[in-house]
Amino acid sequence: MICALMLSPDINAQREGWKQDKTRDGKVLVNYNFLEKKDENGKKFNVLEFEAVTTAAVSVESCLAVLTDDSRHKDFMEDAEHTERIKDISEDEWLSYYKLKSRWPMPDTDVVTRYKLELKPDKNSFILTGYPAPDMYPEQGLKRMQESFSRYTITDLGEGQTEVTMYSKSVPVASIPKMLLKTWIPNGPANLVNGIVRLAQEGN
Repeated sequence: MICALMLSPDINAQREGWKQDKTRDGKVLVNYNFLEKKDENGKKFNVLEFEAVTTAAVSVESCLAVLTDDSRHKDFMEDAEHTERIKDISEDEWLSYYKLKSRWPMPDTDVVTRYKLELKPDKNSFILTGYPAPDMYPEQGLKRMQESFSRYTITDLGEGQTEVTMYSKSVPVASIPKMLLKTWIPNGPANLVNGIVRLAQEGN
């Protein structure tokens, strides 16, 4: 069992070993760190961590409308085949379910995430944090990801500009070749934040 502390949000502040890249158009900055570790039985696993940041002419409200509509998450997450909100926990907390497309060398996978939405008035921003909640929804016959943490920060910069930041840290259910991971940077994370912006602009 991989220690849940590995995905502590506090680790986000520790940038040792991180690398940085930009998309060809220079509009998305991606910071990332991919580690290969071994558990107590000597089995290899990956820890994938990245942060993608972009700025666009879109409203905070439109971005929030995309992020809080779980059925639309599959429209900006390339590996998501099905996404839905399965339970409201409180006014600003809910449970979401993701079925991920099978892609070599990964088995069919699903993810259960507990989201919490917070307003940071002093920074003119909203933060949507996703915590791993694998035991809060019945098994669906797929390999369930046990460790997956995410944070979306939507910040109003004024003059019609909004900054969209996505941070993610996860442990995939199967080890992924490093060469394959490298081909995913920077466009993989960039497509996620660009997808949020695109959907938000289409909704205006």
